[in-house]
Amino acid sequence: MRIGLLGPSDGDAETLREAIEFLLDDMEVDQAVYLGLDEEVLDAVIRDWVGGDPSDEAFLTQAVDAAMGGTPEHIEALLEQRELVERLAKVRKLPEPPARAVEMLADRILLFVNEKSILDEEDIANANLVAYGRSSSAELRRFGPRYFLTPGPLSKEQVAVVELEPDGQVSLALFDISGVPVWRETMARRTSKVKLAR
Repeated sequence: MRIGLLGPSDGDAETLREAIEFLLDDMEVDQAVYLGLDEEVLDAVIRDWVGGDPSDEAFLTQAVDAAMGGTPEHIEALLEQRELVERLAKVRKLPEPPARAVEMLADRILLFVNEKSILDEEDIANANLVAYGRSSSAELRRFGPRYFLTPGPLSKEQVAVVELEPDGQVSLALFDISGVPVWRETMARRTSKVKLAR
């Protein structure tokens, strides 16, 4: 499994679209998590990309119209649009703060937030990786068994990727949105806690 991380766009729709294209097409992520809170920008990018309303209701209305009197070209265009909508469904938004998104990656708990300061001690204690958006630049820090990762703002034209490797290891990487790798690190293996009875 491969998860892409998009930092806040600060209103830059063009860079946001370019970053999404890189993650979906070049990196072939299973999902891309937008770590910004300006979800209206993300919604507008997806709406413009699709060429209209990406909802299921809009598709069904268009499908009925196409079935009743559309040309083969119109039906094909509608199906291509639907394929694009399904591909863009891999792009996820954060819930409204103070809520946070959680994902399991093998035996690792990943926590996604915009601002890491909203996390409490219990959140941090249970997470193996905290991915956050609000930062002036990309950063990876390790504190004991926990990692804190941000791709930084999209104005820096970088995205992060969290990947479950075939051997069970989890790697963290930062890429320029043109595809140039910046750095890569493998998370330390989890060690099981064994207590011996005497």
